[in-house]
Amino acid sequence: MTELPQTTQLTPDSLSRDAENAIAPGLRFSAAAMLLGPLWAARAGLWITFFWAATIELIGLVQIATGLWPVAAEEGRSFAGQVTGGVLIVVLARFALGAIGPWLRGRMMRTGDWSGHLSSGAVLAAACGLIAFVYGLTLYRFVATEPAAAIASFPAPDGLDSATAQVIDVAVAWTKKSWVSFFDVLTVGLRSILGFIEAMFVATPWPVVALASVLLAWRLSGNRAMIFAAAGLAYLGLFGFWEKSMATMALIATSVVICVIIGIPLGVLCAKSKRTNTVLEPILDIMQTLPTFVYLIPAIAFFSIGKPPGVIATVIFALPPIVRLTALGIRHVPGHVREAADAFGASPAQLLFKVELPLAVPSIRLGINQTIMMSLSMVVIAAMIGAGGLGLDVIRSLQHLKTGQGFLAGIAIVVCAMVLDRVVRGREQGGRPKQDI
Repeated sequence: MTELPQTTQLTPDSLSRDAENAIAPGLRFSAAAMLLGPLWAARAGLWITFFWAATIELIGLVQIATGLWPVAAEEGRSFAGQVTGGVLIVVLARFALGAIGPWLRGRMMRTGDWSGHLSSGAVLAAACGLIAFVYGLTLYRFVATEPAAAIASFPAPDGLDSATAQVIDVAVAWTKKSWVSFFDVLTVGLRSILGFIEAMFVATPWPVVALASVLLAWRLSGNRAMIFAAAGLAYLGLFGFWEKSMATMALIATSVVICVIIGIPLGVLCAKSKRTNTVLEPILDIMQTLPTFVYLIPAIAFFSIGKPPGVIATVIFALPPIVRLTALGIRHVPGHVREAADAFGASPAQLLFKVELPLAVPSIRLGINQTIMMSLSMVVIAAMIGAGGLGLDVIRSLQHLKTGQGFLAGIAIVVCAMVLDRVVRGREQGGRPKQDI
């Protein structure tokens, strides 16, 4: 029997693809994408493209609307240029979508990220409703002479902020009164540790401190780090920053020691327990993103002014990196290494201390490095509450507009940071020992 020739089945998608290649098959320009704009992107399932195309198009429409109906028009001013610019933005956005739309859709289909249900009528209707709502509300806000109060500003309840702030004030006052002994003991402990470490750095003769620092840099990081450390220490001494830099190093050392003592166990817990990680993750986010001046307020309230609140504020700001990177290092221990340890009968403690922590040392060292850098970034802020050190010179230079002295003090802080960075990183950057063949 003679086979009948197969006929091509016409579907909306095939018609859309034919229309996209109708103008210039080599360029794959899509007339449908240019005419429909963001709606075409929504129908194709390109939601990120839909967002950006709608945003750029809305900017152009706002320019056109405010040019045609200016809210506060100046006498004799022409808005023709603003309207022309808005039209140009819309046209260019549509043309760009027509040019790159087919390529984006083809890429999604090749990678398997495209699904047919995204171009359904329900999704297209939802996209139309979203565009109508956003476009209409935005244009109304910019064109209306007196927009509704609920649109112009967020309808916040009156007095909510002051009532909440008062609750926080009462809680802080109660904590200060009820835990006064705890805060006094903690303050005395921090001052004792700071005094001991500061005596080691400041009271010890400077040649001894300099020699120990240079030898430590040579032992841990090699000749280049030793030369750089010697040059940095010479800068601190020649420009009169030796004692202040040593006081700053004492503050940083105290903060970093506390961060290591607290951070490594917390990192181990986060790596071992998903529940602990879920609880600590948002707390660490808050500690890193909350403006430093915000938690300086309770630090001063509980510990008064001086170096102890500076240490507390520095620990809060610098603790998250050591926790996160310790957990990351333990999670990245290869599974076959754990299986081998289990096969040889290692207990959980032996697995942690003899297998996981040694293999996580590079990540933990990186966490300590980041903790030191973030602690040094708190030097100036800690000086504002009486911590002293190099940050005090920067603040005084800012108060009296002494630009040169401020630069010298800032460079001294940078020198301390770079020397510590080279020492803590060790020989990782300078080459690794050769493996036996």
